[in-house]
Amino acid sequence: MGFLSNLAGKAPGAAAPLAPVPRPIGVIPHFTQHSTQIALQVREQKMSMSGDDFSVKDAVTGNTMFKVDGSYFSMRDKKNITDASGNPLFTVKKKLIAIHSTYVGTSPKTDDVIFTVKSSFSLGTKLTATFKNVAGDGQETELVLRGDLLDRSAEITTKDGIPVARIARSFVNAGELLFDKQTYVLTVAPGVDAALLLAICICLDEKANEK
Repeated sequence: MGFLSNLAGKAPGAAAPLAPVPRPIGVIPHFTQHSTQIALQVREQKMSMSGDDFSVKDAVTGNTMFKVDGSYFSMRDKKNITDASGNPLFTVKKKLIAIHSTYVGTSPKTDDVIFTVKSSFSLGTKLTATFKNVAGDGQETELVLRGDLLDRSAEITTKDGIPVARIARSFVNAGELLFDKQTYVLTVAPGVDAALLLAICICLDEKANEK
């Protein structure tokens, strides 16, 4: 049993399910323990003076899985991601002195850097996340996001090109779930850290707000 509910099979025309990775990938082993792909409904963040907090939900069941501090880097220098019970997972900060937009995820307890996400010049959007694969082989690991920053359409792969996640405006499964324009769906492959992938999406949101 994983920490999230299993998803039902796919409907005709849906994208092929993401295959399990050979070994767990991530920084928090607990969030790699799902045996099927999972889908998270994420609210697109817009620049707002209110900066309200919001919940990230299982796209199928509607259960809250994570919570995100809704403040913006332009208003405050950090953003907090917690689990459903409010236990801190990451503090995400933007590095102010960097050639390309760079974000770091730090431990809320020690402030040690857990992962780094950097943007780079590309046709479309490209973000590269680097981290020590604590959940797997313990080696330095890269995940690369490529896609459309504004449409929230992207694929996240390993350095070798193995797909580990998708981002889209809709998620089609047995229920053919479609979401409004203010949300998008992050689908995560079995064995991949959903919390880390959510943090990469938050960095994508912040990058979009720079525009």
